[in-house]
Amino acid sequence: MIAAPEISLSQALETLGKLETVAPTATAAKLKHIAGLLQHLANENAYLNTLLTEGVPAAPMRSMPQETPAAAPEPDDDEETSSDAESAGVDLTLFSSLNDALRPPLIAVRGRAELVQAGLLGQITPDQDIWLQAIQENTDRAFSVLDAIQEMIAIQKAEIRLDPVNFISTDLLSEGWERIRDRARFYNHEITIQAPEVVPLARGDFYQSLLVLTDLLDNALRYTPTGGQIRLSVDSLGTHALFSVADNGIGLTPDDLNHIGQPFWRADHHRLVRQHPGTGLRLYLAKQILALQDGELIFSGEPGLGSTFSFTLRTPD
Repeated sequence: MIAAPEISLSQALETLGKLETVAPTATAAKLKHIAGLLQHLANENAYLNTLLTEGVPAAPMRSMPQETPAAAPEPDDDEETSSDAESAGVDLTLFSSLNDALRPPLIAVRGRAELVQAGLLGQITPDQDIWLQAIQENTDRAFSVLDAIQEMIAIQKAEIRLDPVNFISTDLLSEGWERIRDRARFYNHEITIQAPEVVPLARGDFYQSLLVLTDLLDNALRYTPTGGQIRLSVDSLGTHALFSVADNGIGLTPDDLNHIGQPFWRADHHRLVRQHPGTGLRLYLAKQILALQDGELIFSGEPGLGSTFSFTLRTPD
């Protein structure tokens, strides 16, 4: 299948304008309505991009009453004094209204694009179908951003519900493999699974841990050139089980290692990263979810030689 080319919202508006000029009156009116929805989305999207790229000032902290004022201690260089989101200058509370503002027009745009693609306004040409597909893909990308931001807000408000259970670590590997097997074949990657003779148990939220694993696998698939090798493994560290995804893909630069896990950051200097859309939030969210389970995200790599992304979960007492 040939992927649809990426287009901007302004290009989509221009295409709809061209269709409107040659369409019958009734059809032109519907196209004009769709263009209006797209323009509204473009305005909202521009506002969102401004917040994400330029940052917004952190909201002032509420002061707590103290019996005796005390001088704040000097921060330790090795101690994290704020979350990654706060250090990036992003006040997540300002994003709480984005869902209500953006989802309705996104749903409308995607729904109308699907109706036009299905022939509601008459038969469309192959070129028009490609453009409509690109509109859908871009709205899906916007939905991904909103979903990730909603999850960030839920983590900040301690609203994430975790259900820790004891499970066999290889069950997590098998389920992760099942979820990406078809995509791995599409990229012609060779994936191997390794586990010790004595398979360790792990304790954590199985579903949330599976999301972390599949996100790491998805990155390995996308950022490894076609025909690459990916190794999925688990090892015992005594008190923790170590899950790893290793590949021979684009690898990581020293600068990458300093920024991985920061919200909205992506290694766009890599060609393969630029070719695949993303929010720059999945690894940040993975770090937060793992921390809630007394786990940790670990990564290493070298440019052009590949990378290894691992995470730990506690073993049952």
